[in-house]
Amino acid sequence: MSKWTEVRDGLVDALNVDEVTEAAKNQIVSSMTTEGMDAIEAVADKFVAQIQEQASLETGWNAIRDKFVLPLLINGGIWLVKLVLSKSTTSDNK
Repeated sequence: MSKWTEVRDGLVDALNVDEVTEAAKNQIVSSMTTEGMDAIEAVADKFVAQIQEQASLETGWNAIRDKFVLPLLINGGIWLVKLVLSKSTTSDNK
């Protein structure tokens, strides 16, 4: 058996979890909400700033796309993900 096959099989065995606890799910959502979203927002803010700066060099549809459409979609998507993550961390899911 090759070394790669042994490593792959070891990872599959390590990830083979019979039961995922509620605490583990809440921890993942909490980590994504705090640390993960901060990193994603930082990248998105830089990207949006760059495309809005480039919008002044564009004309027609491309200017509208870069100035309004893409920033709205990116920021709206991030807001929606944050909303879903915040709603899924409530302690009493009905």
